[in-house]
Amino acid sequence: MVSYKTVLEAAQQQAQQQGFEASRAEWLLLDLLHWNRTQFIMHLNEEMPENQVDMYKQAVERMLKGEPIQYIVGFQSFYGETFEVTPDCLIPRPETEEVMLYFLEQLNEGERVVDIGTGSGVLPIMLKRLMPSLDVYATDLYRAPLDVAARNADTHQVDIHWLQGDVLTPLIEQDIKVDGLISNPPYISQDEREVMDQSVIDYEPAQALFAGNKGYAIYEKMLQQLPQVLNPDAQVVFEIGYKQAHDLTQMIHELYPTIDVNIVKDMNNNDRILAFQWHLAS
Repeated sequence: MVSYKTVLEAAQQQAQQQGFEASRAEWLLLDLLHWNRTQFIMHLNEEMPENQVDMYKQAVERMLKGEPIQYIVGFQSFYGETFEVTPDCLIPRPETEEVMLYFLEQLNEGERVVDIGTGSGVLPIMLKRLMPSLDVYATDLYRAPLDVAARNADTHQVDIHWLQGDVLTPLIEQDIKVDGLISNPPYISQDEREVMDQSVIDYEPAQALFAGNKGYAIYEKMLQQLPQVLNPDAQVVFEIGYKQAHDLTQMIHELYPTIDVNIVKDMNNNDRILAFQWHLAS
């Protein structure tokens, strides 16, 4: 007989020996069993069924190789809700919750909004959950993340219009105009690889992380296409890299000199949100 406590302690020891925090072993176990910590404490000294022991040991092996726990268990929490994630999608980050909430504060009931580069669909789904009157669209260049996003929308029982294509092109092709646009696009420059966590480089999709032109390529294309999709006074909110505020602001002013750009810091005091209202365009 082995108890949950015994199995966990062995995994914690393995984790520490390989340079991981012991807490990762507990996080992995709780997520695999869909338990909270109180449930785990209640079962601590009970016998762990053999099938669960085998499942956990296989998961620990993957964790010790550096694979993110979210991909091992197949889900991630975002704003208190659970979403399927696969290696086709970027793992949602807590900072992106702040970006979403900031965008939501700028919106009015019944408006049409779009998320560009949606990945697992957390942004459009939560926007629709939090303001059900919104007419929500979402785009992605790739079919695989859109399939994940559609499954997440079914799970959360919301209707989203999914469009496949490059940046704003699917909206332009269908002559869709919006009152709000949010995007957390790929924005990392290839030369930043050496400062990134190795597990991110090894396991998360490169196409969702890196962009050409030193990380600015997707922003550049979106900005150039904005006049074709935005209604007057539309709200635009981008998640940005912590060093990108100055250059992006300059890029916007070169294209649209009368736009007022607002930069907002995240919980870690890093520049994270770039926002403006569309009002120009001559």
